[in-house]
Amino acid sequence: MSGDRGRHGETEIEVPGTPEQVWQAIATGPGQAAWLFPADLDPAVGGSMIIHREPFGPDAETTVTRYEPPHAFGYDEPNQGPPSPLATEILVEAKSGGSCVVRVICGFADAGEEWEDLVQGALEGWRMALVVLAEYLRSFAGRPGRPVDVITMIAPAPADRATPAAELFRRLGLGSGAVKPGARFRPAPDAPELAGVVVRSEPGYLLLRSESPGPGLWALSCFPMGLDRPISINLMGRVYGWADDQAARLRTTWQTWLQRQAEELAAPETILEER
Repeated sequence: MSGDRGRHGETEIEVPGTPEQVWQAIATGPGQAAWLFPADLDPAVGGSMIIHREPFGPDAETTVTRYEPPHAFGYDEPNQGPPSPLATEILVEAKSGGSCVVRVICGFADAGEEWEDLVQGALEGWRMALVVLAEYLRSFAGRPGRPVDVITMIAPAPADRATPAAELFRRLGLGSGAVKPGARFRPAPDAPELAGVVVRSEPGYLLLRSESPGPGLWALSCFPMGLDRPISINLMGRVYGWADDQAARLRTTWQTWLQRQAEELAAPETILEER
């Protein structure tokens, strides 16, 4: 992806593992499903890749544009109108000491400044996803994962849009103050079973590594959808060593609990109090 025209951006992270281990995670269907989204992938330039983003969005039908194991993987995602397509490249560079730098470049070949927000939004999504990739390679490399994905809305959104995330995390059993990486946590009495270690903590976003009810990674976010629009609660969970029916039951448990939290956190009835 090169040239002076268009709108592009990039982000990178250092992850544990060899280039071959990283490649398996980023450029195979089972590998992607273990930390990102399930994908049906034809591993060749010109091949198709269908990314299954439900419940967060519709399936994306993309075309593989680079396939150079274990260092470069790219694909184009068509849009309904100009500019088209949204191009993504993932580059892997080996480092000394058994780690790699993963760099993601995405953008449009023929877009003006009006598309900059979309590019930056895509990059922000990749920044959070790469943190999950790093922890997957650190703790679960090579293990298949099954999804426990839930999205629900806080609507109407309360006026203080920064408060619901902190209250939601407190109700989950993570306390009312700042949550530091490395801190251990246990579930609140009425929350779904979830205990383990905090991996990443930012305003409105947590990445957790669970030990109970089983090994897994859990990215929980709570973000405004825009001015005067609902607040989205997003749970992207990946569990390792689980059967499909077990993961499905766990997903139902989380859907029920998060929906109840969304209803209680909605304005104007709810008054959030420090407990």
